[in-house]
Amino acid sequence: MEEYLALIPAAGMGSRAQQNMAKQFQKIGAKCLIEYSIEPFLRDEKCKKICVVLQEEDEIWDSLAISKSEKIITCDGGTSRMESVHLGLKCLLETEDKNELIAIHDAARPCLIEGELNLLLSKAEEEIKNEGDGAFLAYQPVESVNIVTNGTVKESLERNKIWLSSTPQVFRMIDVYNSIESAIAEEKIFSDEVSSVINYLKGQIHAVPCSKSNFKVTRKEDFEVATKILKEIGRL
Repeated sequence: MEEYLALIPAAGMGSRAQQNMAKQFQKIGAKCLIEYSIEPFLRDEKCKKICVVLQEEDEIWDSLAISKSEKIITCDGGTSRMESVHLGLKCLLETEDKNELIAIHDAARPCLIEGELNLLLSKAEEEIKNEGDGAFLAYQPVESVNIVTNGTVKESLERNKIWLSSTPQVFRMIDVYNSIESAIAEEKIFSDEVSSVINYLKGQIHAVPCSKSNFKVTRKEDFEVATKILKEIGRL
């Protein structure tokens, strides 16, 4: 498997977590959420560099032990996730080959299982070699899924065709950069990289099944769930 880069957008405030501090810097045990999210990439010898995208006025990152790693660089982010990813990619493209694989991972997903990361990277590499565009971790819902307008169900979707996007999402760096550039030029906003890449490249992106433990910490009560999972997988 070839080397790759990682990008962690961490410039958001996470208002739904109802905390005074950005959720990625809230602690679980002795570490911040973002430290757990970055650790799998730090431990992976195939990951050559990690770009962490921070708020311009961030005052916490430099106090973390993880910030001293020579493997990590930082840059300022923007007002949206898409803008922050764009700025992080722009920073990496200044020194790295545009055709490198890039794994983009949410700062608020602390329970990534390393075996699932390895499977994802292998599948993304395979897809790109076969002229596909990349791969991402995802899982299928167990509940019924409906489209609702003004409180009324308009359509029930086939659950076996629904995949909930997770991260990391892996592409060639230049492909995802160009896709986001196009979205910005057209004043469109996408919530993740799969959405922007599929909209502009219109190629093939493979969904790699992952466990629901790789969930995004969003609300205050999610910290308790993440704590339990981190203990179960031996990281806390």
